[in-house]
Amino acid sequence: MQEQISNFYGLPQFMWEGIFNIIISLGAGLIIALITTFYLKRKDEVTRVEGLILEKRVNSMQEILNYLEKLCFHRELHNGRETEWHILLSSFELTLPNGPHLQYSDIFSNSQKFREFFKGFEGIIAKNKLWIDEKVKFHLALMQGYFSWINALLIAITRIPLPEDVELTEEDIDKLSNVILLQVGITLDAEINGLLAYLETLMVESIYKLDLRRPKKSMTRNGMLNIDMIKILKELDGNTLLGINREKYFSLLLLQVCRYKGVELDEEKFDDLIDKVFGYKDL
Repeated sequence: MQEQISNFYGLPQFMWEGIFNIIISLGAGLIIALITTFYLKRKDEVTRVEGLILEKRVNSMQEILNYLEKLCFHRELHNGRETEWHILLSSFELTLPNGPHLQYSDIFSNSQKFREFFKGFEGIIAKNKLWIDEKVKFHLALMQGYFSWINALLIAITRIPLPEDVELTEEDIDKLSNVILLQVGITLDAEINGLLAYLETLMVESIYKLDLRRPKKSMTRNGMLNIDMIKILKELDGNTLLGINREKYFSLLLLQVCRYKGVELDEEKFDDLIDKVFGYKDL
C-alpha cells in the first residue's frame, strides 16, 4: 500500500508534496494579487475622484474670488462734502478706518452698482456651491447675509412714515439710496476687506486639507430655518460692525431722509420713530 502511494502515477510522494506546495503558493499569490489589484484600482479611483473634486473646487473658488475682486477696487470721496460727512459719521460713532480720508469700495458708488454686484454674488454662489467645502460655504452665506442687510437699509428708505404732505418720489429714493449706501460703504470698508481676506484663507485651507466627507445636513434645509442660518444671524448681529451698529445706521438713514425732505423732528420724536419703524425695543 505504501509503495502504491509512494509511486502514484509513477511519481514518488515527496514530488507530489512539492507540487501541492507549489499549487498552494500559486493560489495564495493569486489571491494576494487579486486583493492588491482591487486595492490599487480602488485607490486609483479615489485619487481620480479627489483630483476631479480638487480641480472643480479650485476652479469654483477662483471664479468666486475673481468676481469678488470688485470689492478690492477702492475710491476716495471728493464731492466737496468730505469734512461734513466726516463730522456726521463721527457723531454716530461709526468706524472711519482712514480718518478724514473717506475711502470706499467702488460697488458702493451708487445703488445700481451695489444691486448688480449683490445679484451677481448670489448667482455665483449658487453656481459653485456644490464644489466648495462647508467652512467656505458657511462664510459665503455669512457674506451673502451681510450684503442683504445692507440692501435692507436701502429698502427701509420707503418705510419712513413721513407727514401726509411729504412724499418720496422715485428720484428722491434714488438720491437717498446713493447717499446712504456710500456712507455705509465708507464706514464698513475695513470690515468688508477683513471678510474677504478670511474667505481667501478658508479657501486655501480647503485645498490643502481636502475633505471628501459628504455633509450631513444642507444649509438650506427647513426653508432656511435651521441651526446654520441661526448661527449666521447671530454672527451678523453680534460680531460684525453692521450688526452691532444697525440702530445707528437706521438712525443715520432717518436723519438723512428727514433732512432731505425738510422734516424737523425733536430728539424724543426721533427716538420714538426709530422704535416704531424698526421695533428695536422688541428685539
